[in-house]
Amino acid sequence: MFHRSNNNSVREVFLPGDLVEVRSASEVLSTLDEKGTLENLPFMPEMLAFCGRQFRVSRQAFKTCVDDQEMRGLEDAVFLEDVRCDGASHGGCARACLVFWKTAWLKRAGSALMTSGPNAKLKAADLTSLATHNGQFFCQSSEIINASKPLPWWNARQYLWDLKYNHVPILQFARSLFIAVYNKTAPRLGFSTWALVVGSGQPHDVVQPLNLRPGELVRVKSLEQIKGTLDPEGKHQNLLFAPAMVEFSGRVLRVRDRVENIVLEGTTRQRKIHGTVLLEGATCDGVCHRMCPRQSLLFWRECWLERVEAA
Repeated sequence: MFHRSNNNSVREVFLPGDLVEVRSASEVLSTLDEKGTLENLPFMPEMLAFCGRQFRVSRQAFKTCVDDQEMRGLEDAVFLEDVRCDGASHGGCARACLVFWKTAWLKRAGSALMTSGPNAKLKAADLTSLATHNGQFFCQSSEIINASKPLPWWNARQYLWDLKYNHVPILQFARSLFIAVYNKTAPRLGFSTWALVVGSGQPHDVVQPLNLRPGELVRVKSLEQIKGTLDPEGKHQNLLFAPAMVEFSGRVLRVRDRVENIVLEGTTRQRKIHGTVLLEGATCDGVCHRMCPRQSLLFWRECWLERVEAA
């Protein structure tokens, strides 16, 4: 399937389940400008390891939320099944972001190499030097605002594409649409946003850090226990207990990684975090964010968890 993009070039459309191959490094480099970007979206050095490998498309990446801000729209991009950035070239950033892939960087599995293209302006090594410079970080997360455009809630096309391209189940789609309408009107009526968990601002007993390590099993505490750690805005030390986290209450999950450094989205700065981990399979389903397809891993304070001894 092909479509014509806004720059009048014809691009192939990849749908969820399609088997694709990441083009070779030389092919990808020929699509990039001197900043290492295509349409302002960086091809990061961490992505070179995936060149020549085959993956399934998980979703069309035609929209994304940016740290709970308004939705942004992108063109000609997809996500591949659980292909995430390891942050190796960005100061050990542990966000584990799902990588955006421009369709120009992919081909259908088994198809021929690119027959011709412009001479590459960069070498593979140049991508690493671009990733950090004078303490500033340059990645898909830092550049997401520049690589996208505002996508207002009233743009009906995005909802059609949820169903047509990302095959969102109709009941999940209807629930997400209801929540979007509710969250637009609730603050005007003095109500909290959907599924917001808030506390009194007077934490209960101080919990000792668990110092969790990757591979350990933990149980997410009950909502009543978690409320005791939250302020009236639903945050613990400025980290929100997001509505998407509610469904994991009481569940046993495995620690994926500790979060100690992250690149702040939409900025070139990095911030340190303490007492926070990622859990395997605990991702945002997008239902509370107009079916955002990004599947971001959720950040968990250790005080929201309890260690479970393996059987």
